[in-house]
Amino acid sequence: MTKIIKKVQKKPVDENKETVIRELTEILEKIGFSVRIEKGSFKGGFCILNEQKLFLINKNLEQDKKISIIARSIAKQGVDDIYIKPGIREIIERENSEEGLF
Repeated sequence: MTKIIKKVQKKPVDENKETVIRELTEILEKIGFSVRIEKGSFKGGFCILNEQKLFLINKNLEQDKKISIIARSIAKQGVDDIYIKPGIREIIERENSEEGLF
C-alpha cells in the first residue's frame, strides 16, 4: 500500500512583517551583535562564538515568532539610549510586557 504524503503549505510572506524583522535585526546590529538566520533545532537568542557577539534566529520559524523572539531579546539588552522608530519600540515594549504572561 502506498502512502500519500502531502506537502505542508508554507504561509505566504507578509512584507510588512519582513520589514519589522529587518528593522529589529538592524537594532541588534546597532548594539553590537552580528545576526545570523540559520536552520537548526533552536528558536533563537544571543550567543558568543570566538569572542564575537551573535544573535541566531531559526530560519524556519513563522514571522510572528521571529518578531517575538527578537523583540524580547532586544528588550532584555536595554535600548533606551538609541533611537528606535516609535512603531518598532511599541512592538518591543509589548513583547517585553507579554513575556511574564507565559
